[in-house]
Amino acid sequence: MKKLGFRIGTIILAVLILLSAYFVNFVEVKMETTDELAELFKTLSKDAAEGAAVYEDISIKRAVDIAQGKDDLSPAFNTSSPIYWSPELQVLNSRLITVGVSFAVMILLALFLIVFSICSKNRLVPLIAGAVGIIADIVMIVAFRSAATDVYTGKVDLTAYLLDKFLGTGVITNLLGSIAGSAVKFVFSLCGLQNAFLFLFLAVILWAAINYLVDLGDPKAKAEKEAEKAEKAKKKEAKKAAKAAKAEA
Repeated sequence: MKKLGFRIGTIILAVLILLSAYFVNFVEVKMETTDELAELFKTLSKDAAEGAAVYEDISIKRAVDIAQGKDDLSPAFNTSSPIYWSPELQVLNSRLITVGVSFAVMILLALFLIVFSICSKNRLVPLIAGAVGIIADIVMIVAFRSAATDVYTGKVDLTAYLLDKFLGTGVITNLLGSIAGSAVKFVFSLCGLQNAFLFLFLAVILWAAINYLVDLGDPKAKAEKEAEKAEKAKKKEAKKAAKAAKAEA
């Protein structure tokens, strides 16, 4: 019964990781500027704050809603011009790929924990999976912050890219870009999802470690483990004997 409880608890934590990945806010986007420009652009966002013309939190769910035209931001992405990845933004490629891969690793770990817990009562594997999840979360945080810093400092000119996308190229666009470049800063930061992942994978580690330690101090569990080892050893010897008999025949 205790082993069943451990497996159910691990599955619940893994499901919470998947739900967090979809519903919890992933990225916070701000467009910092002067107070005057913030007032001018305040109508762009219901969450606009002092010094920020745009202030939005994006989750995977909200990104899906935007793509499906169900969100307030949908019209901004429903343009006739094609979406392309400017050469100026390609310096971010490796870090954004790292963010995506780290995120995918954590999702796969959650799915693995569900399948593994259904098939096995082992405590050590979930503990290792939790540790790998925390490492992946830290890698995602570091890579994202590095890319976001380049955008904020202007090393990657996102303002020019957006003006070019929505207004096209030309003298006026270039003039607006030069003006906006000194007055507008884009701030990208990770939201609650990074902390949700960190907390839940840590919970997986603690849950597995506690159950593992309880088993170490339980004479009955120790006896069961020894019996399992003896049974596996018998099966192994039986297979060897069968192979030897087959070889002789």
